[in-house]
Amino acid sequence: MNWIRYENGFKTIHQGMAFTFIFFIWSFIFLQPWLAAGFGAVFGMLAFQNVYFAKVGKDLKVNFKAKQKRILIDGEEELIMEFENGIVPIWNGTLTLSIEDPVAPNTDNRKHYSGIYDLSVPFAVGSNKKVEIRIPLEGKKRGMSRVTRLLLEVPHLFGDGSVNMELEDPISYQSLVYPRVTTLRRELESSPFKPGEVEQKTSLFRDTLQMIGTRDYVPTDRFDQIHWTASAKMQKLQTKEFLPVSSQSVALILNAIEKDRGYMDFEKKIERLVSYADYCMKHNIPYSVSINLRSFGSTPYLQLPSGTGKIQFQKTMVMLAKISDKNAKMFYEEMLLNMESTGQLPQTIVLITHENEKVRAVAQKWSKQYTVIMDTASEGSGEEWNNPVLKKTGTDSSIPSA
Repeated sequence: MNWIRYENGFKTIHQGMAFTFIFFIWSFIFLQPWLAAGFGAVFGMLAFQNVYFAKVGKDLKVNFKAKQKRILIDGEEELIMEFENGIVPIWNGTLTLSIEDPVAPNTDNRKHYSGIYDLSVPFAVGSNKKVEIRIPLEGKKRGMSRVTRLLLEVPHLFGDGSVNMELEDPISYQSLVYPRVTTLRRELESSPFKPGEVEQKTSLFRDTLQMIGTRDYVPTDRFDQIHWTASAKMQKLQTKEFLPVSSQSVALILNAIEKDRGYMDFEKKIERLVSYADYCMKHNIPYSVSINLRSFGSTPYLQLPSGTGKIQFQKTMVMLAKISDKNAKMFYEEMLLNMESTGQLPQTIVLITHENEKVRAVAQKWSKQYTVIMDTASEGSGEEWNNPVLKKTGTDSSIPSA
């Protein structure tokens, strides 16, 4: 591995070696054997220190046991590093780790500066030995945390000075802290006007592959729906009954632009989006996620295609853990109009945003064809948007389809 070495105090060692060597020669000239032996011993210690610190740590290798870990806020994990040393042992060292603050070392000797936690731990490893260091971490806030610096300091055995080694190779380890998951206190209704696969109590559409029983025949029933075996048993015509189904697909569209003077507005919106995604996962509802953060490719904004189940929820959590309010943004209305022009709108649309007249105008327009929910819960308290009677509050408005 490649280390950047910073050597301090070697000039003093070299000067000390020069002076002791001169005094050693003078002691021999003036026939002072005990004095010569003393200067020779000092010269030997300084020479040993010079050779030792010139080679210490050059064969040191570090391996991170996991490349990526995922935790929730207030969750715990361990950062495991395995060090493999060469011939020269390392004594009395200090290892300093710098990590971004979505996670924090769960120890008392940590220091926090400008979004970075610094942690120092004692370090020593013998010749041709391996040592494993475990650092407990705790999730503090949503985001992605990387190890930004790994520094090893080995102080001189005699006198002042040290060798500082900073890892030059890129560190691939990262921790993803998922947003907080809150239960959604409302229901997302399916569309009774589109065929689909979601079972409903009442619907205009039936799944002809799922028969649930029979009933007495009426003159308006189609001939191909008569159940002849049941009719023979009942001695009267029986009509097949099929499972009522309808379409249910949701688009979760988040406005990443924060409201003026809105404290933690972006984080509140993300937590609200997660509550909808959690609801869709539990009810097996297909959903997509769109966020007005600039993206490369044919789609100019960040988008997760429609999907269902735990895999889709996992993709959603990973995407939300990686984004930041510092990413480049596009206007929310511009993204909405782009989605409309490309025909990406399902029957149910959830707009997670703050109050905005332009957005409300788009929602009113869409409500003629779709079921639109304009969720402005991030502007209120958590108790408000957890209220089960959301349609009667000012924090969440539902615009039903016409």
